[in-house]
Amino acid sequence: MPEAEISDQHVFALLEEGQPLSDLLKELIGLRNWKEQQLEAQRLEALRMERMLSRICVNCKETASRWIRHQVGTTDDLPVELLHTIFRYTIPPNALLDPIATRGSCTPWIQAIAAKMTLARVSRRWHSATLPFLYEEVSFRHPTQVRSFASTLRTHPNICRLVRKIVVDCPATKEIRDLVVGDLIYILTQCTELRALAFTDSLFAMEDDLRRVALYAFPTALTAAIRALSRTLVRFEQWPQGGTPHFTWPIACVSPASLLTTLTINIDHDESLKSVELAALEELDISCQYVVPRGSDHSQRFANWRLPRLKRLIMPMAIDNQGRLLQQFGRSITYLEFRDHLDMATRWHKTPWRPYVDYIHLCPILQHLVFQEYDTSVLDLLPSHPTLTYVDIWFNSPAGHIRQDFLERCRQRRSASDLRWNVRLLDRSLNAIRQLPELFPPGVPEEELPSIHAIPGLSITHTAWGVYRSDLDILYPPEDSLEEAVSENSSSDSDSTYSSESDPSEDDSVTESEGEMLEEDEIAALASI
Repeated sequence: MPEAEISDQHVFALLEEGQPLSDLLKELIGLRNWKEQQLEAQRLEALRMERMLSRICVNCKETASRWIRHQVGTTDDLPVELLHTIFRYTIPPNALLDPIATRGSCTPWIQAIAAKMTLARVSRRWHSATLPFLYEEVSFRHPTQVRSFASTLRTHPNICRLVRKIVVDCPATKEIRDLVVGDLIYILTQCTELRALAFTDSLFAMEDDLRRVALYAFPTALTAAIRALSRTLVRFEQWPQGGTPHFTWPIACVSPASLLTTLTINIDHDESLKSVELAALEELDISCQYVVPRGSDHSQRFANWRLPRLKRLIMPMAIDNQGRLLQQFGRSITYLEFRDHLDMATRWHKTPWRPYVDYIHLCPILQHLVFQEYDTSVLDLLPSHPTLTYVDIWFNSPAGHIRQDFLERCRQRRSASDLRWNVRLLDRSLNAIRQLPELFPPGVPEEELPSIHAIPGLSITHTAWGVYRSDLDILYPPEDSLEEAVSENSSSDSDSTYSSESDPSEDDSVTESEGEMLEEDEIAALASI
């Protein structure tokens, strides 16, 4: 530690004050101790700053040191790591956003893209810092976008390493289809760090007749390009858009992917009848379906699949082979979800169909069960399970009296020590967020306040009893708040100020004709909104 020196000026100043020698010595000792403390504080601050700078990249240390020392600087001087932290706080995670074009032009995904573009326009430095967020997920909605992005990669090849997910959802006519597929192959070949790939039927289908959908043959070169991604591909999704027949992706091109952990395909996929082994697969989603009823080979689908690490299974409701599938894969399942795609179960089964009641015993280590229902009384039908902890129910608008009845039922069960699981209601209007039960995990303490998650164009409330759109609290306020409002109105009505016994001569209200004119003006104003 540097020595704390006392200059002659300090001594002369104390002597001029005429203090005794003992007091002078005490002042000198106190002054020296104070300076020693100041030097020690400076030393500790320097060590703390050095530790902080050691965690920052070499190119940003000088800029960061100026900010740490509270020197004046602009936002362009912020370290790129700090800018990325700010951007992640501003931009919602991609798992909450649905990039499929059929959802509409005002979806949260579109608005999130607009937010990213706004950040990129702030300055040159912010533009370069925003590039990883702009290109981490690329969605092709029009053939021109495929050609434009391929041209961008040819001009700026460094962008290739930023792409993590590609969604192909663009219809292409016969005249330009070969060009679009060629550019798509080039894009997949260049994006060597790709982690996720999603396809819809759009690229491989053309409506040449209003009564049918004609499917193109699947390009062999595109299959080879996908197979080349086996080193990095973690997630693959193939979403049918409806119609019969529908496009089926050759699973053989992704089966060599040693890191593939998530697969989403149609349950009627042709490859489900073949022998397939996916050693690393942990999640299988076969919930989308359009063909009901099915042929005689339906019971044999997925019978020759080997999925030793499967943990999460999402199945459709309107099928009759849930039992066989769970007998085959249920031993390792910890998350099981039944999705009623397009509400087909109600049209297919004449009687109530509840596979989540009949087959959960086939999953001995099941922890999280998710299904869709219209009545919470179905909880009384669920059998006991040794490991089941969380039950989520997709429900239409969990608000108003539905919410009150559900909470009251849970309170009664809890007081009777009969509440065996942590039960939540999930808003069905949010079912486009397919990972919602896991993105908003259960297990929130009952006494914890609701958390609000605001993303562009959407606000989601997460509580111990459910996950729902925040505007439901405004449309359907709790009954206790309604009772308070009614009591306030009744108390104001009983105020003597508004008594009917007031003097008519002192009444300054509008006349009947004036009241009618005011009402007409209000109606006209409302009609113009």
